[in-house]
Formats: sequence, structure tokens, C-alpha cells
Amino acid sequence: MKIYEVTGTNKTASFALGRLNPATIGHELLVDAIKKEEGDSFLFLTDRAPKLPKDPLTSQDKLDWARKSFNGISIGLAKTVLVAADRLYKMGYKDVVYLEGIDPEKPFPLSKLIKDYNGVAKELHDYNFNSIRVVQLPRNASAADASGMSGTKMREYVQNNDLEGFKQGVTSSAQPYAEDMFKKLQDIIGVDPVDEGLFDLINFSGDEMEKEYIPFIIKNMRRYGTQRTKSMLIKKFPDIKPVDVNRAMKQAIDIIQKQG
Repeated sequence: MKIYEVTGTNKTASFALGRLNPATIGHELLVDAIKKEEGDSFLFLTDRAPKLPKDPLTSQDKLDWARKSFNGISIGLAKTVLVAADRLYKMGYKDVVYLEGIDPEKPFPLSKLIKDYNGVAKELHDYNFNSIRVVQLPRNASAADASGMSGTKMREYVQNNDLEGFKQGVTSSAQPYAEDMFKKLQDIIGVDPVDEGLFDLINFSGDEMEKEYIPFIIKNMRRYGTQRTKSMLIKKFPDIKPVDVNRAMKQAIDIIQKQG
């Protein structure tokens, strides 16, 4: 994002800040909300070094992906929400609207920081807006629709080698690049792509053992090893019987060994 001076009569900016690692259809709801507010629209991504497991992508990778994912909004990087506010102020905006999700686990919202430091000069930020309006957006992380989609769920799809699930969380404009991003995240996280030939060795008869348990084990065995995969299987399918756990593990290991 280039720093420039606002020359028109519109001195209001609406913005948000997030990790977006990676951007999803859930974040698209936030972008749409920003664009509905008054003034010019901005989305800032946190500018931080990649760190597994929550932040696999570099800042530049996040930025490139977000720009493929969203249209009609200026997208840039900022170390903190205060730096983002400072940048807008230096661009000439006198009033801002800040949008944030409601998170019960974080009782100290970033909007409070923005207001607390308004007019307080610091080395890294110095802004003094005429007004700061806050819009809080409800979010249900467990929802099955776009409102529940997140970077966390997208990373889980990658860890489970679930490309189709991953694509469901990608915006329409970024769909042509979805598989490339999926493979990039696989490489970063350290997930081996599933050899589809393994599934040819399973005799799919229609029961849960062959349709769900064994494929799940095969997808995760190389990445997590036997014991952790077994624990993941039990967590994924809480109704699975102990005898079926052992049977599924044995059959999956046999298939992997046959494939070599």
C-alpha cells in the first residue's frame, strides 16, 4: 500500500486488521462490511514473520493471496493496528471507522487501543483523528457457512490433505489459484500430498471402516506417526469402537507398506 495524501472532500476511512493466514470466504464477509461503511475502504494484514502452526505464510504471501481474494478494497501490511491507524492519518484521513469481530475470549478489543492512543504521540505512531467509530461484527466460529470459515479451518484442511474442503473456503476470485496455495501450505506445514494410488488398494464396501477410518489414517500417518494418528482418529470419530480403531490402524498400515 502506497502512502498518499487525500486530496478530495472524502476524509473518512473504514478499515480492519487481521492475520488472514490465509484469507477465506469468512474474511470476505469482513471485507464486504468494510465496503458498506462510509469513506474509503482499507484492509490491513498483520506484518509478522511466519511461525508455525498459526502463521505459515510470509507477509508477502498473505498480501498476494488477499489481493487475489478480494476486490474493491485497498490492502496493505501493518505491524499493529496502531501503525495502521497512523498510516491512515498520515494519508490525510480525519475520521475513521474501525471494524472488528466480537471475540468473547479477548475482552480487550483492538478498538480500545486505537481510541486510547488517539492524540498520544509515540515513536511508531502519532495520530489524532476527529472521530473514531467502532463497528463490532458477530462471528460464530462453529458455523458451517462462510461466517464460520477461518484461517484455522483452512490450515486444518491442508493438514488433512483435503483439497476440496480447502476450496470451499476460498473466495470466487481466488479459485483459479486455490490448488497452488494449497500445495504451498502443504510444503510449508510439512504435509505430504496423498498418493491417490493408496486408495486403489482399499476395497470400498460402503462401511465406515473403509470409507472414513482407513483413508483418514493414511492421510495423517506419514505426517504424525502411528500413535498421534490413532489419537486423532479417536478424536475425529468419537463413536468408533476400540476394536475398529485397531482394525483400521492395522489395515491402513498394511496398505501403506504394500504401496512402499
